[in-house]
Amino acid sequence: MGIKELLKKHRAVLVLNGKPLGVNRVSVPPLEEFVGFKRQREALIKNTKSLLEEKPFNDALLWGKRGTGKSSLVRAMLNLSPKLKLIQIDRDEVGFLFEVLEHLWEFEERFIVLIEDLSFTDETLKGIRLLKTLLDGSVIERPPNVVFYATSNRRNLSPEIYLERDYKFPKEELEERLSLADRFGLKLGFTEFTKADYLEAVKLYCKKYGLEYDEKVKREAIKYLADREPSGRAALHFVKSFIALRG
Repeated sequence: MGIKELLKKHRAVLVLNGKPLGVNRVSVPPLEEFVGFKRQREALIKNTKSLLEEKPFNDALLWGKRGTGKSSLVRAMLNLSPKLKLIQIDRDEVGFLFEVLEHLWEFEERFIVLIEDLSFTDETLKGIRLLKTLLDGSVIERPPNVVFYATSNRRNLSPEIYLERDYKFPKEELEERLSLADRFGLKLGFTEFTKADYLEAVKLYCKKYGLEYDEKVKREAIKYLADREPSGRAALHFVKSFIALRG
C-alpha cells in the first residue's frame, strides 16, 4: 500500500527503513498524565491548536533529558482533534519526507511530522541540509497543513565542543547544526524534572494501575532513584516494578 493510501486509512504512519507502515493501534497518552513542564505543554498545545485553526504556527524542537516525555507529549497532541494525524520518522529517513509532502496537499486533515532523536554527531551534512530545506528555504512549497515537531537530547542538536581530531572543519560543522536548530521557531526545553515532579508522576501511575500511594510506596520510590535521575519514565518503571515484585 502506498503512502497516500496509508495516510487515508490510518491515524498514524511510521516510516521504518524507508518503508511507511500504517499504525493500527496508536499510543496516544492522555494530556492529564503529564507532570511538570506545564509551560512547555501549554506552549505546544497552543501551537498545535493554531495549526488546527489555520492560524500561523511554528515548527518546534523539544530538547532535554531522556525520559521526560518529549515524544509522548507530541503524540498526546492527537487528543486535540480527530482531524489531526501523525507521521513519525527517524532522523535517517528525512529524505523520504519530500515524497510525503507532495501528497499532503490533497488532505483536509492536519499533520504532525514527528522526527525522533534529532542529532547529527556522527552523520554527514547531508541529513542536516535536507531537513533545513524542508523546514525553510526550499524551492518546493510546503503544505500549510503540516507542522514539524522534533525531539533531541541536545539544545543545538550537537555537542557544544567539537574536537579537531574528529572534525576536519569543526566551526563549519557547528554552524550547520546551529543553523538547523534556528529553523525551529519554537524551542521547548525539558531539563528540570525535580524529585517532587517524580513523586507526583509516581502518584499518577499508582492511580492508573490501581495501586494505593502510601508512605511505603513513597519510600520505595525514593530508593528507586539511587542509580537513576528522576523522570516520568523512571516513575512508570518504578510503579511497574513495585507491582511485579509485590506479586
